[in-house]
Amino acid sequence: MCLDKIYKLRTGVSLKVSTIALQELIANAIRKRKFPELHDMRSTSDLYDYLSVVVCDGAEGLIERRQRWIEKPIQADLIAGRPVSFRSFCNLFWRNLDEDDPDGDEWQKMIASDQFYFQLTILLNKLRIAERSLQDHKGVLPELSLGSA
Repeated sequence: MCLDKIYKLRTGVSLKVSTIALQELIANAIRKRKFPELHDMRSTSDLYDYLSVVVCDGAEGLIERRQRWIEKPIQADLIAGRPVSFRSFCNLFWRNLDEDDPDGDEWQKMIASDQFYFQLTILLNKLRIAERSLQDHKGVLPELSLGSA
């Protein structure tokens, strides 16, 4: 799974894991020359708070299948195609209940994949570069494309 790329699940749900909040965080850090949030990010799991999931298609079916675990605010965001926090989206899927659920099984496999971990590691390295550049006050920062490598 690559960040900022749309994936289609077998059930017809199309979704992407977005880095827009991280892009905004870096832009604000560059503009203000302050970077405390960047400094606090030390592991790939620290990035989860800055990732979101956008369901591009098939939200209604996903909501129907996950109805027992979905909260109203998340439901409205999914239907409207608005971003949902990565952690909130993950909470829709309980591993021990997803053995026969195609959405949950595919989602769990995607976020447990080496490719997803690799993407997060690259992203964390890019954030370290931005932090070092800000600390050095070199004026011009390298171009940081946060999407897929």
